[in-house]
Amino acid sequence: MQDQYTIRPYRPGDEAGFLDAWNEVMWADPLNATRWRGTYLLDPNFTPDECLIAEETTSGTIVGVVLGFSDKRRDSNDAWIVGFGVRPEHRRKGIGTEMLTRLMDGWRKDGIATIHVGPYIPSYLIPGVDVSAYADALPFLASLGAVEKDRPLSMKASLTNYRVRGNVAPLAGKLRSEGIEVRPGTGDDILPLLAFMEEHFPHWVPDARRVLGAIVSGGESTSTLHVATDNGEIIGYAQTTMERFGPFGVNAAYRGRGIGAVLLSRALVAMRAQSFHSAWFLWTSDRTAKLYREHGFEEVRRFAMVDIPL
Repeated sequence: MQDQYTIRPYRPGDEAGFLDAWNEVMWADPLNATRWRGTYLLDPNFTPDECLIAEETTSGTIVGVVLGFSDKRRDSNDAWIVGFGVRPEHRRKGIGTEMLTRLMDGWRKDGIATIHVGPYIPSYLIPGVDVSAYADALPFLASLGAVEKDRPLSMKASLTNYRVRGNVAPLAGKLRSEGIEVRPGTGDDILPLLAFMEEHFPHWVPDARRVLGAIVSGGESTSTLHVATDNGEIIGYAQTTMERFGPFGVNAAYRGRGIGAVLLSRALVAMRAQSFHSAWFLWTSDRTAKLYREHGFEEVRRFAMVDIPL
């Protein structure tokens, strides 16, 4: 294998070949140059040593890639693999094993305890391994010691014929009588919403900052944000960006009272008002999927959340 292929860190000039290989092996989750540069190459945690490529020695063609991240501040002992793969005609030659083993060995020396495959929040493409699109990846990862933790799902709904469920208006009225209001977010919500998210959903703070900036800037926006308040205190929120629904969440102390159903419905109505024809999101549990199904969402993908203990 060593005579035919060279495994090395990413370097300037690799972009076109890297993306070409990525879009073949990660065909269900393509990357374009704009997202590659803005989301990953400019990420403060990016380092070429954690973005490895396998290059065919004679032709110089990139035949395999793996994109990894670790927290350079070392606030955690975790690392993440956003995506990986080897072109089909070059598989079964030990290339994938060599790439991931090198990455794992380096992380082990740096004190990393656990590798998560997929959910590098907030810059993730997918929350895990698509069990249908990348079925071969699961036994491969298992051979490296990976353990499957969960199987979240991705869902999508048509907004063209969306109608508010009959129980939403009475539910919203009941909540209002209890001091709970669901309404569009405003500039006055910026600081309390960020404080709410820091406490309850810290991983989504960067996403919320972007959406809040788009909404309160005064220009035309393809984003929406709704908040739920209890006598003025924020207890839940739902945001959208173009056809993407979420993030979305309610303070755990308030769950089970229908607040999420009203937030979800208001967000979908706002998306439809912007002339979007569908709503989708990448990640939820089977428990929460019940709520989404009640509002017309259907499962479109299933993922295996996989950890590799070091």
